[in-house]
Amino acid sequence: MGDPDGRAAKISPVTPLPLPRRSLATRAGALALVLACALAAAACGGDDDETTDPASAFETTTSIVIGQVQTFDVPSRNHSDEVQSYPQTPPVGGDHAPVWQNCGFYDKPIFKETGVHALEHGAVWITYRADLPADQIGLIQTYAQQPYTLASPWDPADGELPAPVVFSAWGAQLALEALPDPKADEFLTTYRQSAAAPEPGAPCTGGVDVTK
Repeated sequence: MGDPDGRAAKISPVTPLPLPRRSLATRAGALALVLACALAAAACGGDDDETTDPASAFETTTSIVIGQVQTFDVPSRNHSDEVQSYPQTPPVGGDHAPVWQNCGFYDKPIFKETGVHALEHGAVWITYRADLPADQIGLIQTYAQQPYTLASPWDPADGELPAPVVFSAWGAQLALEALPDPKADEFLTTYRQSAAAPEPGAPCTGGVDVTK
């Protein structure tokens, strides 16, 4: 109906109330919140994770040999929103977050569970000690510009990094004292998008960019 003056009534727009921010009180809580938000935005698409006999166990690392590629059996790759404990540091596979970490360079640690999901998709994950010299970090940034390559500093709260720089792929790992090193290039050529990964070719974008 019109108003007494014959003019159309004006309706004021409703301003939406800001959403409350949730506190990330614990690491587990932070991971759960990240996964909940990411899953609300996108599902895991072409993933087809397999359930393996729980009695199966990882092959554990007995010693790290600098400059030598080590390979491991990875018996399980289920989706889980729980914080995981892996037998290798950094991990080379296993149960992981339902969403993957986007490839690229990060200057802060990421959740290892999202990093493992990127490995499942055929990425190589370069982890490094945060106190590396700037020239070393610059070389790592250059590597991370390549497709299906992820790089981030390692969080000591997740265990001690066995070398200043570690290249990890699904089921394989190379620890190095410094870059450049031809073994780093060989590792990338051999393991990035290799058939050793459960889902080579699955996305390395469209996941999450979350850091700790």
